[in-house]
Amino acid sequence: MAQARRHPKKHISLGSIISKKYITIPICAVIVLVLTYLFLIFSNIPFIAYWRTIYIETAMTTADHQWLATAFIPKSVIDDVMSKKTDTSDVIGGSEHLTETTEPSETTGPLDETTAPDTTDDAETTDDSETTAPETDSETDVSDPDDILGQTNLEVGDKDYAGYTVSVNDIEQGIVISDISGQGYRGKVMLIDDPSRVYLGTTTMKGVEGLRIPAMMEEYGAIAGINASGFADPNDSGTGGDIIGLSYSDGEYWGEAVSYYGSILITEDDKLVVGNVRDWKNYEIRAGIQFGPVLIADGEAQIEGSGGYGIQPRTAIGQREDGVIVFLVVDGRNPTWSLGCTMGDLIEILQKYDVVNAACCDGGSSSVLAYNGEVINKNSSLNPDYGRRLPNAFLVAPKESDDE
Repeated sequence: MAQARRHPKKHISLGSIISKKYITIPICAVIVLVLTYLFLIFSNIPFIAYWRTIYIETAMTTADHQWLATAFIPKSVIDDVMSKKTDTSDVIGGSEHLTETTEPSETTGPLDETTAPDTTDDAETTDDSETTAPETDSETDVSDPDDILGQTNLEVGDKDYAGYTVSVNDIEQGIVISDISGQGYRGKVMLIDDPSRVYLGTTTMKGVEGLRIPAMMEEYGAIAGINASGFADPNDSGTGGDIIGLSYSDGEYWGEAVSYYGSILITEDDKLVVGNVRDWKNYEIRAGIQFGPVLIADGEAQIEGSGGYGIQPRTAIGQREDGVIVFLVVDGRNPTWSLGCTMGDLIEILQKYDVVNAACCDGGSSSVLAYNGEVINKNSSLNPDYGRRLPNAFLVAPKESDDE
């Protein structure tokens, strides 16, 4: 009888097992990463879609960090998100305050791509010395027109009428500063009682180098200031000397008009006008810059939610119906302090202060608010105690004392 042939057992070495393991694990990891990536990029789950949108908007609205989106996300997805960006280029707030010059310029002025809205010849010029708070049920109403901010009964640590904590109540200078806080952000808001004290200061080295706001305040003798225009800033190394857009202060124009920014103007009657005003020389204005977007126009919010602008440090200037000027800065890019806010967040804050017209100034690491010679917000610049060098700033002149 033939003996059955026995097959030798295959010997599987430990090295072979380990080798297969080290091959399989990376493959599985790659598959998981690819599936996760595809899920995050293309999922329509509202939570995922919302934060994907915020991420793309935030990256794409920076000057030098758009690669954070373009390096990882398909162009079609980015284009779809950014196509929904809110456009306020045709919006104007406060146009009724535009008074034509008595001797109109022979040209349409330095911003002649489009024209400003028609203004009637019987538009009245407001005398701010007789202006009082509007007769409404708003909490901003005050019984004493000489105390338009309600400072007499306000103390540091109190909640102001918008619900934020007061950090400065400078009765002598007519300034109230409060600490702003919201979901993921913090900042400062400043209320100035007299709009005639707000003006635009500029660097003394135009075209060469900007000034940090404390230095600009010292140069002009100002008591407060907030950043204004944007400037050329390649690789975050701009010196603040090359302004972007047009500006007007001290009777002089500086810069060149750009079509992608609106206007932020202070009229001779101390009214704030924001948006699509393209012929400054035809109107009585004493200060102006180009930036945006418009946040509030004639009491109406112009952007909802992020609006295509993501989450960033922000600067805004606004005005209440009674003339009070509002400076607002929200800090950002600091996970332990403040990430930044959306345009919708800015609008919500400004509406709490009954602002009727408002627009954004330059943001990001330029967002700085200073008072009494010191920067008072935690800005994201490399030198947060002083802020960046800037081409210009909205400044606040001090009140003259009775003995002067």
